[in-house]
Formats: sequence, structure tokens, C-alpha cells
Amino acid sequence: MLRLFFFSLFLLGAIFVVFPQSVSALVTCTGEIRAGVCFPTDTGLSSQPVGDLLMKLMNWLLALVGIIAIIAFIISGLQYFLAAGDEKMAETAKRNMEYAVIGIIVALSGLVIITAIDQALNGTLYMGTP
Repeated sequence: MLRLFFFSLFLLGAIFVVFPQSVSALVTCTGEIRAGVCFPTDTGLSSQPVGDLLMKLMNWLLALVGIIAIIAFIISGLQYFLAAGDEKMAETAKRNMEYAVIGIIVALSGLVIITAIDQALNGTLYMGTP
């Protein structure tokens, strides 16, 4: 079995050595050739840098977390309002409100941290008077 693999590999190499022009005729580049490598240009993918795409994704996720935390804060406020003297339900509403505030703080601090890291890596971090 191993002999068959090496023999096939040898034949494939021989075809590329003996008939290089026929092999290059089979492969056509429809994109841009840089340093001898074909880079396709009609893929439909974004041409933005990966860092920009990741930054947009992180901002979107942080906004989603922030919206969910604000909705949870509103719901816990309604729970507290509807408790109407029930101590157990009021305590549950208070605990839920604390968790919602913690969620808002985490979302905002995540946004601040990611923005600071992005500015530090891009060299645009403001450190005081010049």
C-alpha cells in the first residue's frame, strides 16, 4: 500500500516535470497575481482588515449584552413594583436588579477596555498633554 502511494506520488511529479506547460494551461488565475501566487478578487468577501471586522463583531456583541442587561433592569423594576408588600418577591427583584446593574457595568467596561486596547495597538492612545 505504501509502495502504491509513493509510486503515485512519483508519477504525479513526473507529469509536472515533463509537461509543465500543459499543467499551467489547466490552472488559470481569474484574480490578481502577487509574488507568483493567484489571489482571487471576485469571492464576494469583505476587503476590510480582519482587525476591523473583529472590532465590529465585539462592538455588536457588547451592544447586545448591554441591551439585554437594560431589559433585565426594567423587568426587575417591574417585579419590585408588583411585589406589593411581598418581602420574598421584593428581595428577588432587588437581587435581579443588582445582577442587571452588574451586567451593565460589565458591558460598559468591556467596551472601554476593548476601545483602549484598540487605540493602544493603533498608537492613538491619548496619554495627557504633549
